[in-house]
This record gives sequence, structure tokens and C-alpha cells, in this order.
Amino acid sequence: MPQPLGRDLFGCILQVLFTLVHTQALAALSLCMGPEDRATWSSSTCAQQGMWTPEVPVLQEHLSKVIEALSTGCLYQDSGCTQSDGTSQAMWSQLSIELAVRKSCLPFLRVAALLQHYLYDDDMPSCQSADEEFAVLAVFLALLEVPRSSDKDCHNLTGHCLHWVASSDELVGQWCFEVTTFAASNTSDARTLLSMQCKTWAEPHLLQLPESYNTIFQYYHRRPCHACSKVPKDPALCLVCGAFVCLKGACCKQQNCYECVQHTQLCGAGTGIFLLVNASVVIIIRGPEFCLWGSVYLDAHGEEDRDLRRGKPLFLCAERYRVLEQQWLIHSYDHVNKRWGPHYNGL
Repeated sequence: MPQPLGRDLFGCILQVLFTLVHTQALAALSLCMGPEDRATWSSSTCAQQGMWTPEVPVLQEHLSKVIEALSTGCLYQDSGCTQSDGTSQAMWSQLSIELAVRKSCLPFLRVAALLQHYLYDDDMPSCQSADEEFAVLAVFLALLEVPRSSDKDCHNLTGHCLHWVASSDELVGQWCFEVTTFAASNTSDARTLLSMQCKTWAEPHLLQLPESYNTIFQYYHRRPCHACSKVPKDPALCLVCGAFVCLKGACCKQQNCYECVQHTQLCGAGTGIFLLVNASVVIIIRGPEFCLWGSVYLDAHGEEDRDLRRGKPLFLCAERYRVLEQQWLIHSYDHVNKRWGPHYNGL
């Protein structure tokens, strides 16, 4: 591709890819339909009933072409697809199909929107609710000219985003022919690949800690180290991966580097967050320096109990933990924490 990538070329590629993703979503959806539903939505049935008029939704027309093209192969024979949300085969209405296709296409639109944002410095759009996300992203990506909010258009929003660069019959037939050809020798694999849902990746986060600090203390206080099989004097828990390590323990020292610093290199590329089990304090290691962040466990009065000297019951402060997690996500330790000191590989 030419560099830099022109906006017109980017838009053209985006339109073709969305049409392909839309077709793939309908193909996967058709596997979850029963024979009667597929017969109802097929193009041959619609043509016999004289349904192809300008008022026929584009989504309905596209789905019928996909079903008709895939029916020539063995893909629909005893497909037995079950919807994870419990939707029965008799409930496929225009709206339910529209919503299912939107859900399948959303991951693609999100990635495309991020790419457009970074390529052309376009401000990312915002939406008030999850129901608006598809329309907002489609308008942002110029797949949809104007937001459509009428009841008639909400059943066909994805159809209005389709932009065919060639005959729809030709493209759908060609794409579906490749699927049916593959399914002829690998029917089970073809169904699995079509029905595979796009993974929605969660934002990185720290460990989910128990509400009471006593739970952590009782579990790790006398727990032996995995590396040296000894009970560490100062046990520490990595809040990123959950590893149990020795703090300042020479027993696990390698190449003049103590275990916490070693783990920081392996787990966080030089940055590590550890909860000191015997002190209820969070320590941050970053490169050659470290700092005491404070505690995410407070007593009933909202006070810390460093080194557990007062023996008061401690409970997780969700707000503090969110602050710690946010600093970890955006790497803002240097700007927030001022008391840094060298650790000399001795942690």
C-alpha cells in the first residue's frame, strides 16, 4: 500500500472489509437458523412472494442471498448450532437479526475507528449508551451518512452501511463459493470457524484482592517460597500476576540480583507492584529505583496499619486500589510518587 495511506483509499478498503464482515456475520447467523427459518429468508422464497421491492430492507436482501449461496453446499446439513444467549430458532425477526449482526460487526468497527484516529488525528466519537455505539462508529467511519433513528431504519441500520464495489450477487456468490468449497472436505471445521465469535479483550487489570486482609495474611504468612521451599521472612505478592516471592531474601538470589527485582524484569519489563504480606504495604519497583506506595487496606476508620502493629482488622479500599491500578495502566508513577530511592538489586 502507498505510504502515507490516503483517506480515500482507507475509506475504500474499509467499505470492502465491512461488507465482507457483514457477510460473514450473516453466514454465521444462518447456521443458527432452522431449515424453516432459512427457507423463509431465502431469496428464492422472497422472489416467489414478490418481496423484492425498494421497500425491502437491504439486510433482508443480503441475508437471503447468503442463505441461497450457502445452500448449494453441505454446510446446512444437520448444522445444530445453538445460540449462547438462548434465542430459539423460531424467534428470528428482522430486529433480532439486525441486533445480532451489529454485535458481530462491532469489534471490527472499534478497531477501524482506532486506526482512523491514529492515522488522521480524527477525534474519537463519544456515545451516551451502548445502543448508540454502532451508529456513532459507522458515522465516524463514513459508512453511514446520517444517523438513522426512525423505527423503520433501526431494523436495517447495518444494511445502510453496505457499499458494494461490484455486483452484490457476484461478490456474495464468490465469497460463499469459497466457504462451501472448504466445507465440502472440512464441514465441521467450516461450521466452527463461521460460528466462532470475536473475542472481546478486557482492559488489563491488577489482581482481584479479597475484601479482608486477614484472608491474604492467613494464606501467605507461613507459605513456603516456590523457588527455595523456605518460608520467607518478608513474603511479597506480585499484584500483576499473583506470583509469591521472597523480599530481600538471599536464598533466591541469582547473578547478584534478589528475587523481587528478578521477577520485575520477567513480569513487567522492569516495573513491578508488590504487596508486602507482613506489612500490608504496596511497594513499587521501577528500573533501579523503588518506592513505598502506601496501603490499599485500611481499618474501620480509614487509616493504614503499616507493619500490622496495631492489629486492627483491615479491609480493601476500592478507591485506593483503582488509583493504584490506573497509575499502573498509564505508567504515571514518576509523576505521582516523589519518594524514590535506589534498591541496589537488594529487594
